[in-house]
Amino acid sequence: MESLDQKPFRLAVGRAAWWIPNPGRVARYPPIRTLAPNHLPGTSAEDTRKLSFAAALKDLLQNLSFHCYSKLVESGRRIQERFFWFVFHITALTVLIAFLWGTYTKEQEALVTTMYHPMYPIWKVEFPAISVCSLNRISQRAAWQYAHNLSGKDPKQRNASHFYDQLKAFMYMYYDPSDLMDIDNALRFQSFLDKFDTAKEELFFNTRNRMSALTPNCSDMFVSCRIAGRLFDCMDKFETTLTSHGFCCTFNYDGRYVNKRDFRQRYFGPDMGLVLTLKTDPSDNFYKINGHNGFMISIYEPHSYPDPYSGGVAERVAETGFNTLLPVRAKIFETLPEARSMSSSVRKCLFENEMPWIFARHYTFSKCISACRAQSVVSLCECVPFHLPHRYIDGSEKRIYCTLQHLACLKRYEFKWLNVITSRENVTGLEHELQDALYCPLCLASCTETRYSVRGAMTLGLPTPSQIKGPARSNPGPRANNSYGPASSSGSGKGPVHSSSAPAELAVVRIYFAETHIQYFRQIIKCAWYETFSTIGNICGIIAGFSLIGICELLFFLAKQLWQACRAELRAELAHIHVQIRNAQVAEPEPEAERPMKLFILP
Repeated sequence: MESLDQKPFRLAVGRAAWWIPNPGRVARYPPIRTLAPNHLPGTSAEDTRKLSFAAALKDLLQNLSFHCYSKLVESGRRIQERFFWFVFHITALTVLIAFLWGTYTKEQEALVTTMYHPMYPIWKVEFPAISVCSLNRISQRAAWQYAHNLSGKDPKQRNASHFYDQLKAFMYMYYDPSDLMDIDNALRFQSFLDKFDTAKEELFFNTRNRMSALTPNCSDMFVSCRIAGRLFDCMDKFETTLTSHGFCCTFNYDGRYVNKRDFRQRYFGPDMGLVLTLKTDPSDNFYKINGHNGFMISIYEPHSYPDPYSGGVAERVAETGFNTLLPVRAKIFETLPEARSMSSSVRKCLFENEMPWIFARHYTFSKCISACRAQSVVSLCECVPFHLPHRYIDGSEKRIYCTLQHLACLKRYEFKWLNVITSRENVTGLEHELQDALYCPLCLASCTETRYSVRGAMTLGLPTPSQIKGPARSNPGPRANNSYGPASSSGSGKGPVHSSSAPAELAVVRIYFAETHIQYFRQIIKCAWYETFSTIGNICGIIAGFSLIGICELLFFLAKQLWQACRAELRAELAHIHVQIRNAQVAEPEPEAERPMKLFILP
């Protein structure tokens, strides 16, 4: 039995430094060499330094906070048991890595779309922009006037009919190049225009100005306009803008009708939306897109460039003699501002003000695709299509507009510009298309946008004058825009249609919201950093029994072993240097001046 006067000694659970309270200090009680077999000797900093890597690793596994790792080195266990625990831990680590990799791949989708409001009121939704383009893209009267101007500039004094025929063949290039057959004649005519139809202040043939003069005027197309049951002057609200079809008349391009409106002005229903009465003049037809009399109606988000090949626009044809109903269905997609802190490559979308130098703080995906296509046209054919906005191309003021001289180049890359990709993925069977397509990696989806679609459109025949006759009304009031009564000036929008316009030359278009409530979607951050940290911690704790403290212990062990290895290498290097210096000092002969002098006294 041990003596009661003997001083107690400190028990140590291991020799690793992280289990010693003060590894740099000398042990308070000296180690007792004659102890019972079940007692562990005292530890000191010097003893810890002398541990080999194998011994330190064994001590780490014995005292690590991770579960069941001590079974690998526990004394008294057979080799079969240790092998079983080894296979068990390897399997657990494999499953853990698989789960963590799955979590990582899912976290790459940083944003998730949720339903924010399933019944969002329509009177809070912005009204779309509406572009009206005549299917007759060139006015015959304007073409004759232009032909007379060219005849006056011709040194050979050819008549206007000659240039009228040449002009008709020349204008096919801008809308349907495949119809142009005599390319040599067209190139000769283009050379004449480049030489004699260029103003003094112009350095090249200005295709945009010529096409603007040849396009039918908006004042010649509109008869009356009405929105939310109120008539308004068409020329005050419609402006001439550029579209993929050329110059068209656009309503709400700058988003005037985007603010919240009164409940009565929610633009719901055929009679409360935008009602347009349009007219055509068959005698003024010069070139029609598809051979029909009527108008192309484009519905898209305000501040956008309507191009059906870039997306984001709904197009419908309104033929003359019919009442065309276009019910618009809207959906709102919004990304929370917190996503701005994320990289655009992670959130996979761009906010409207992230590329202000090109899109004037109104970025949309369709505008980006159009700008990418325009830059490709400039790079490959060295010309600017007249219908593209200047801001899409750097230095467009110094570049020439596309003419018949560029027809061969435009036709060569037509397939490329009609097929656009924003990311490259190898798809079997589409290798050729992948190489020939237009690659626009900078174009990402819009983070916040309002999407408009037209579903359920229908047409109704307009009544003939004999069908609309009836008893006189004391106060007729504003009826639907398919009523034809006594006239006022066309395009004013403040009176019914002129009596000289037959129903076969008129078209009524009704654009309205088809629903009183729409769906409102929001993109939110899928997981915050603390949620991701909790998910990883739960997976590690359940599968492998890992904990943050155990990970710190493991990192401390690795750092300490690395530090000890570096320090031992440094000490060995210093010791080697000291030995070399000492050997050099021993081998060096003693100088003469340092030898002791002896005095001899002679008698």
